Amino acid sequence: FDLEAEMNTEFAEQFAKAEGTAFISGDGSNKPTGIVNGSTVSSTTAANAASIVADDLFDLVHGLKSEYARSASFMMNRATLGAVRKLKDTAGQYLFQTGFSGQSGLPNTILGHPYVEAPDVADIATTAKSVIFGDYRRGYMIVDRVALSVLRDPFSQASSGNVRYIARRRVGGEVVLAEAMRVLEHP
Repeated sequence: FDLEAEMNTEFAEQFAKAEGTAFISGDGSNKPTGIVNGSTVSSTTAANAASIVADDLFDLVHGLKSEYARSASFMMNRATLGAVRKLKDTAGQYLFQTGFSGQSGLPNTILGHPYVEAPDVADIATTAKSVIFGDYRRGYMIVDRVALSVLRDPFSQASSGNVRYIARRRVGGEVVLAEAMRVLEHP
């Protein structure tokens, strides 16, 4: 059993979870500034504080400039995705469309745009920002300042028979082009 490899995997997973939270809602204080905390990202106000309707998504998509909409995708958590998958347009067609099983590489889409499931995006609730839509490559910059490094320290606790591991990773993130993204905010 390779304990060090297992620990490196666990360190990487825990850092990735913390980074995901920071990229969405970080306050910029010793962590990245998140997309929903980037005060310059425009928001579309949802029709209802406790639910989501099809018109909210249409407003979100059409509120984004065409040049960004071409490469845009939705970002929401699993519970919000479940609510969105139930939405229908006025003709009774679901807004969520599954990729064709016979054609590999076609993603599931909402209003013709792919989606990303991000557990750190807020649930649908009063004053929540539950859906993000945009071209993230152009709108948000992530900088990997220090790659994951793990230091094995067998000396500091040698008298007790323990080995200490010190893991370090530094990243930064910030909204760089706010007009490339929009957020659905509930009243």
